[in-house]
Amino acid sequence: MDVECPYPGLAAFGPEQARWFFGRDALVADLLARLDRRLLGSGGIQAVVAPSGAGKSSLLRAGLLPRLAASALPGSHRWPVMLFRPTDDPIGALAAQLSSLTGADQAETAERLGVDPAAGAAMLADYAGDDDGMRVVVVVDQFEELFTACDDERCGRRFIDVLTRIAGSAAARPAGVVVIGLRADFYASCAGHPGLRAALEDSPLLVGAMSLAEVREAIVYPAQDVGLDIEPGLVELLLRDLGSSGGPGEGSGAGGRQEPAGYEAGRLPLLAHALRMSWQQRHGATLTVEGYQATGGIQRALATTADQAIDGLDAAGQARARAVFLRLVRIGEGADDTRRRVAWAELAEAFEEPAVTSAVVDVFTEARLLSRHTDTVEIVHEALLRGWPRLRRWIDADRAGRVVHQDLEEEAAAWERADRDPALLYRGSRLEVVRTWAASAPASDISVAAREFLAAGVRQHRRTARLRAGVIAALTVLAVVAATTAVLAVRSQGEAELQRDTATYNRVLAEADRLADTDISLSAQLTLVAHRMKPGDDTYTQVLNLRHTPLSVLLSGRDTEIDTVAFGMNGRVLAAAGSDGHVRLYDVADPLKPRPLGRTPAEPTDGFRKVAFSPDGRTLAGAGNDGTVRLWDVRDPARPRPLHPLPRRNESLTSLAFSPHGHVLAVGDTQVGLWDVRDPARPKPLARLPAPIADNVYSLAFSPDGLRLAVGDNDSTIRCWSLDDPAHPRPMGRPIRHDGFLTSVNALAFSSDGTELASASDDIRRWEPADGTMASRPLGGTSDDISDVAYSPDGYTFAGTDGRVIRLWNIAGQSELRQIGRTLTGHTGRVKSLGFSPDGRTLASGSEDGTVRLWNVQAGRLTDRSMALNKVAFSPDSRTLAAFDDLYPHVWDITRPTRPKPLGLFPTWPTDKAPAINGYVAVDPGWHTLATIGDERDGNRSIRLWRLRGPYITERLGPPLAPRDSFQSVWFSPDGRLMAAVTLDSSVLLWELTDPAHPKGPTVLHGPSEDIPSPAFAPDGRTLALAVDGAVRLWDVTDPAHPSGTRTLPDLPDTATSLAFSPDGRTLAGTVDRWIKLWNVAEPVRPPQTLPGPDDGLGAVAFSPDGRTLAGAGYDGTVWLWRVLGPGHAELRGRPLNGHTGTVSSVTFSPDGHLLASAGQDQSVQLWELDAESNIRGICSVTAGAMTPDAWRRYVGTDASYDPPCT
Repeated sequence: MDVECPYPGLAAFGPEQARWFFGRDALVADLLARLDRRLLGSGGIQAVVAPSGAGKSSLLRAGLLPRLAASALPGSHRWPVMLFRPTDDPIGALAAQLSSLTGADQAETAERLGVDPAAGAAMLADYAGDDDGMRVVVVVDQFEELFTACDDERCGRRFIDVLTRIAGSAAARPAGVVVIGLRADFYASCAGHPGLRAALEDSPLLVGAMSLAEVREAIVYPAQDVGLDIEPGLVELLLRDLGSSGGPGEGSGAGGRQEPAGYEAGRLPLLAHALRMSWQQRHGATLTVEGYQATGGIQRALATTADQAIDGLDAAGQARARAVFLRLVRIGEGADDTRRRVAWAELAEAFEEPAVTSAVVDVFTEARLLSRHTDTVEIVHEALLRGWPRLRRWIDADRAGRVVHQDLEEEAAAWERADRDPALLYRGSRLEVVRTWAASAPASDISVAAREFLAAGVRQHRRTARLRAGVIAALTVLAVVAATTAVLAVRSQGEAELQRDTATYNRVLAEADRLADTDISLSAQLTLVAHRMKPGDDTYTQVLNLRHTPLSVLLSGRDTEIDTVAFGMNGRVLAAAGSDGHVRLYDVADPLKPRPLGRTPAEPTDGFRKVAFSPDGRTLAGAGNDGTVRLWDVRDPARPRPLHPLPRRNESLTSLAFSPHGHVLAVGDTQVGLWDVRDPARPKPLARLPAPIADNVYSLAFSPDGLRLAVGDNDSTIRCWSLDDPAHPRPMGRPIRHDGFLTSVNALAFSSDGTELASASDDIRRWEPADGTMASRPLGGTSDDISDVAYSPDGYTFAGTDGRVIRLWNIAGQSELRQIGRTLTGHTGRVKSLGFSPDGRTLASGSEDGTVRLWNVQAGRLTDRSMALNKVAFSPDSRTLAAFDDLYPHVWDITRPTRPKPLGLFPTWPTDKAPAINGYVAVDPGWHTLATIGDERDGNRSIRLWRLRGPYITERLGPPLAPRDSFQSVWFSPDGRLMAAVTLDSSVLLWELTDPAHPKGPTVLHGPSEDIPSPAFAPDGRTLALAVDGAVRLWDVTDPAHPSGTRTLPDLPDTATSLAFSPDGRTLAGTVDRWIKLWNVAEPVRPPQTLPGPDDGLGAVAFSPDGRTLAGAGYDGTVWLWRVLGPGHAELRGRPLNGHTGTVSSVTFSPDGHLLASAGQDQSVQLWELDAESNIRGICSVTAGAMTPDAWRRYVGTDASYDPPCT
């Protein structure tokens, strides 16, 4: 059966594929409404802004244009369409469209547009003639090419001027409907042009993630259109792998508004590609789970396709593919990398043997990864830059060199266009930089034209040097006399400069340490300054520490204090208000790049005490200090529209809150009023709480199910009300007393599961609302006035203000809370309001200092509801991480280490429940076998083995091992062939697991002991080191049925806590109390090197895969790093890493060496990226604005000119 494929893969949907374009109906309707409003009066360019991969091109091509052709706007079916991209010649591209429409000469049109910005509007007006209903639709997709492909800034500005005139304004009738599709990370690039700035400030359409229901539509409806069936379970599997979640009925908010599906918007191309590949693997007319899994799934399908394409080439073809792809990528400077459209002639002529280039392009075009047009070639979608690890490695291998190469190729092309004008050749230091790079670059990477351009520059340099040589010889004799004196002066000057630089470095680093407790973002910037001045171990480890510290992005300061902040529209918009009578709205869809959207009109009020969004994001409510509750329609957050305010009662408004379903608004003054706001334009009173309340209500909080309302007053009392029927509220239980120094209950918050209620006064208390008992001891700080508290949506983190700072606590299943890391510093006035974003990754804070800050509170930390974690392990491909407590393994997808995705317990496949465990879990390094220690019916703790497939448990292997013994730990050899286990009486047993379903053994390696043994296998799996009874003994376990002791290592005063071999097997590390010992295994008689660690002691140790770094787990919550200098020899590397608040139980490196994971008693895993530059980029993305010229002068000094580290 020949079934048409309804999924375009990486390519955008076009107008001809509109029948398969589903899931964006609401967004298309929104865009049409905005265009209609512009046509009726406001005019101007309509911007459609989205992250790469969110689907803006498909929205424009398959959503907007077909709807216009179907008369979605009056008369729009008659409107001609000009759809194009700017390319490297935007004026030429527009001229081609205009000439095709009007019949004018293209060259003359381009010349006319170049000198007269009104020419385009005039041509379209002439085309329309007297037809008032005629408009021309101008859609400029991939508008960011104006900044990546076009090198002529003047041409780019002229192009924008022409579009602005075509789009018209409120005072001028639009000649056309102008829509631009812009990638979100180029937003700032547009702000420099008034015409574009107006478009971005005037109601831009932001394209984000689809809702759960919309993603289902995008998967299911195209298949139905072509007669494809979808196997049950496949849609749910696709949603899970995409990052969506939820069961039937989820994804729709109040009023039918769709809630986001929880995936990153840029992952849509991965879904589209996986669907197309699944279609190729279909069984008849059915898309199957098996076919989908054969593609590698959403995460790996793209990489699988690309790898298969390149692996099918010979060695020469693979080398040419690398060179071709690098030419098709533009390295971003201040923005993400982008694809680059290249002329086919340029690509064919760039390398010798054009036939090889053509064959490579054909292979990747057939795989739908490259798009070859009549005369150009380009990567189909920028998702390939993120989703193909091999391409990412090519780009990242020499990023700085890629920028040099990029400039070289562009300058060479300009030289060719100028008939090889010598004035364009490289000179001086620029020539030397490029020559140095080219000398080490693969010759196949550099085009013929670039090599000739560089050679011409070298020849010109040599000619100039020869002319200088004669003059220099004549002056040499005179120079010798002066040189002797000058050398002494230079030497003295150099020593003085070195002393000055060292003093500056020490001062900057000291200031960074001092500011860490008051302004962590500025402290981070100063650390980066010091690292740039003198890269070393101290600054390296501080950079790693800072990446694991919550840092903040500062929103623009205001003249008045901020009393309240609130997230709305599923975390895409933030509202902030204070005493100036305005509520300001910010776009925080990318919390690293917030921008102002709009503000409410000034109100006759002394400001707002509290603001809140309705759950569907359409309505904003503000409790004014003048006693009035004001409502706004904020469906267009750039233009909040006032609704009718609630009737004013008095001037004592203190709080308000929407119920989770959005039907009820609670307002607190001297009492609590409940309002029906299902129609926010016509709110209706429901009830007033009848119980006596003290002078004022200070705080309100709804439970997550909306059935309870907690009310805090200024008499230290908290009351809970049942809202089963909001028109007839009933009191629940007895009042809760928050007695303390203060009498007011400043803030209330329910946990995400509704089982806890937190209150803030002079301290913070957590309650069990059912009976009013405290869930933990009060949390105090340095301040005696706590303004606000908040629970993270995942229920793992709790935040509370403390004067000018904010504290975070880990509440994952603990009665006694542990503070997470450092306090959050940066505000210079009291912090008055807090709010978590819906995804829990960002915390917003508002302060008396007039600023709003956005904090990245996850900062490399993985937390799960569990007991203390005792072991952590990476999958062989470094993409999955498992952490083990005494009951269950917990698993995360860490393909993107900065955005880990929890997978829960080791998922079972397909439907079995996870095994019952009580004690210990281990996984073999290849992730083929899982070992668990669990209780048997006879009371013993036996070992059970389970087969793994990736992170999935597929079956139990055989009966329990040694059921008459009780075990406390289990260990696998690196090749998974052997397993060692320690019993409760400290015996050590050994099994052979060549066939894990039928293990051989056990063999008793060591009998009972008073010490707890610490085993470690050598990398080759043939030697086992065992620390027990005050000695380390090496065993030959080549034949596990007959192990033999070979030798004992010297100088072990006590039993080692942990052992680890280096990857080459030449060094054995062991921890003893607060010391770490290193033995040279090849010379066992030599005493080990002894290095100090933390005073509280060291536990686990681990070597990096390259053997150059040793990590140790500190009992004081730190992780220590040592540089390995040779067999049995190492030195401390910088400062300890701080991320845990309790004992660190386990450390391990990822197999690719890029990550270090540490697990602790604080129920968290810290995931450390080890590349300094990657960490610096992450720090810069948050704190770049902290290093102002004034801060530079104050903390760095005036000896060095202003040069912030993140430019």
